[in-house]
Amino acid sequence: EEYGPGTGTSSYLSGYVELEASGFYAGLWGQVANDDLMNEVDLYLGYRNETAAGLSYDFGYTRYYYPNDGGDCCGEITLALGMPVGEKLSATLDLAYDPEAELGNAYVGAAWTVTDAIELSANYGTYQIEAAPSEQEWDLGATYYIGDETAVDLRWYDGTEYVDGYIGLSLTWDSTLLGG
Repeated sequence: EEYGPGTGTSSYLSGYVELEASGFYAGLWGQVANDDLMNEVDLYLGYRNETAAGLSYDFGYTRYYYPNDGGDCCGEITLALGMPVGEKLSATLDLAYDPEAELGNAYVGAAWTVTDAIELSANYGTYQIEAAPSEQEWDLGATYYIGDETAVDLRWYDGTEYVDGYIGLSLTWDSTLLGG
């Protein structure tokens, strides 16, 4: 049986812990999957803020570890920008570069707020692969916000490297354990 993007047989649980002070942050993100090769641990740090005009920016560095597939993989320098375009529409640009492998990726996205609880969004990106042509991937979906910390996301994913496109369903929640 095949596992991975586009096969329809992947399931996983992921979560993170993050500390932030005055825009500076550091965190740990982890994923446990039914396919051992998809298990992952990421360490990250950076700085995020927003201008008076509403432009959000986030500069960071992430180090990727795959415990069952070689361990320490690589790291990326990241830049994420977000900007409202009118009252209900927002746009994003995400860039990443792996200086060791000299590989990069770029993603653009748009989100439209239908109601206070429903958002429609789409993303398109291209990423480089070592010793191979660049690949593209895209997604289109809807997010239903149950509250400030909890959301359900239903999304179609597809791309040039995928066997077939697939539907993903996510339940997310964000909680502050220690507040100041």
